[in-house]
Amino acid sequence: MTTAPEKAPQAPDPAYLAAVLRHRQAMAAQLDRAKAMFAEVDTDATALLAQQYKATKSVKTDITLPDGETKFATVTRVGGEAEAKVTDRDAFHAWVRDTYPDHWSFKVIPARTETVVADAFTDQVLSAVTAANTAEYADPDSGVVHEVPGVSIRPTRKAYFRWLFTWASKRQPLDGRELAAQAVRAGLISTDAPPALPAAEPDDQ
Repeated sequence: MTTAPEKAPQAPDPAYLAAVLRHRQAMAAQLDRAKAMFAEVDTDATALLAQQYKATKSVKTDITLPDGETKFATVTRVGGEAEAKVTDRDAFHAWVRDTYPDHWSFKVIPARTETVVADAFTDQVLSAVTAANTAEYADPDSGVVHEVPGVSIRPTRKAYFRWLFTWASKRQPLDGRELAAQAVRAGLISTDAPPALPAAEPDDQ
């Protein structure tokens, strides 16, 4: 039984190969430019939203097409989170020693003595401080409110903005991405240049 000889590898059509490579690199160049422009406008948008929040405490903004009515996206401010941390161990341990000695002890380590606060009590105090959002601990038994030294509220997550496109619906069969693309094709929104800055307000004389 004889086998047919294998065909020699065939190079792609030179013109088609050149066209595909050209297309690929042209798109890569466009993508790089788009990424750079997006980074700039994203920074501007975040700064403006932060400014708006400080002035109005508004946490959600509808994003509309130039007609001012057709919503195609939303942006929502998601608040940051913070929790209590022991930032001055010596001050905190001294407070526990003087105020809650049952939760304080010491252990002898070769060449030194180290103070110890029960982990469960530390967690209890830090949880209470986090909930109160201030360095104070209300004794659950006596009701006495103590100022807690050596503890402060530290951010664990910064506030950020969440961007979402709208979903398609019976009333609006196009979703937000499709509406945006349609507006760009129609020349209603330009992605080639950032929006013009507002006119400066006249100085009061």
